[in-house]
Amino acid sequence: MKKLLTCMVIFFVGMITLQAQESLKVKFRSRALLDATLSGYGKESTQGYYRLEDFRVGFKATYQKFEVKADIGLGGGKVAIKDLLLNYHFKNSVLSFGNGYEPFSMDMLISTADLRFHQSAASVLAFTNSRKLGATYHFYNNHWYLATGVYTHNDINKLGSEQKNAFVSTSRVVWRKMEEEHRLFHIGGAFSFRTKEVNTDTPPTGSISSAGVTSMFPASMLEAEIPNMGTEVKGLVEALYIAPRFMLQAEYYFDRMNRTAGGKAYRPHGGYIQGGFLLKGRGFEYDAMYGVPGRPVTPQAIELVARFNYTDLNDGSAGIMGGEEKDLSVGVNFYLNQYFGVKLNGSYVWVSDHCNEFYRNNFFLAQLRLQYIF
Repeated sequence: MKKLLTCMVIFFVGMITLQAQESLKVKFRSRALLDATLSGYGKESTQGYYRLEDFRVGFKATYQKFEVKADIGLGGGKVAIKDLLLNYHFKNSVLSFGNGYEPFSMDMLISTADLRFHQSAASVLAFTNSRKLGATYHFYNNHWYLATGVYTHNDINKLGSEQKNAFVSTSRVVWRKMEEEHRLFHIGGAFSFRTKEVNTDTPPTGSISSAGVTSMFPASMLEAEIPNMGTEVKGLVEALYIAPRFMLQAEYYFDRMNRTAGGKAYRPHGGYIQGGFLLKGRGFEYDAMYGVPGRPVTPQAIELVARFNYTDLNDGSAGIMGGEEKDLSVGVNFYLNQYFGVKLNGSYVWVSDHCNEFYRNNFFLAQLRLQYIF
């Protein structure tokens, strides 16, 4: 890891040296997310938290058709490589190599600073993974977005003793109709297949978990352990509608984790629907190259947001009970300009059977975020 970071520093210096060349463009970037949470959960240890949720620095360099992106995360007292990608751009497509997100879940592909809430919905966190090391081909035009890729089942920070010896193939397809005046309709889906993990001393044991509406509590709300784990097949359907003053976004996930030694397949599922309404401002950004929505187009904007989520990690037929929960969140986002923002929201969570033993009752919590990005 130290050698890799040293190489990246050397690359930074080399890029700065080459900036004099007219065809090379380098843009340095950074972001910080400072969060505070106030809970009415009733436990003294969970009445309030505050922390630097995310702080990262990086750069994007372009040279003719080549593009390099790199981000290093410094939050939580850890240093970790986030995006580390080499992209080659064709007329209507991009070929990408490196460490990044696979094309699965529209919400997971949105920049953290552009999310409607502090983090993605509990169902998104349960059925998606962290970044992976691999290759992705993206094709896009006015009506279609298509992507497919092959990945190791690890991000670059886990190569070595922690790595999982499996491969993942993921594809996504979106049809869309883009109109003038910030109007867009988009519908699509994604499919992912993971091979069985090999070269293990004991039968592989997998897991699936979700922090729920906040990652500041000391335990994940939903978590399931899957013994004798074999291959995995998962998919989703997605829809997005954008108008000048409001947007609506939804995804539904279904998963099947096959098991060896005669164990029945484990099949959790879940999804969310969320929307935003602009009290001030007009239009929402949309990245046609990757098929994801973003923040309001207007630099200074005020957005009302709401989200309902349902996640079910219980599967009685497989004998695996990871918990079931529902949550409703509302909030307001203040975009002071293109660099600074304030997000305030509240969530009510219904805790059902088999959630982590830390969660015994329904609860409400409020969250505040101060963020900058440039």
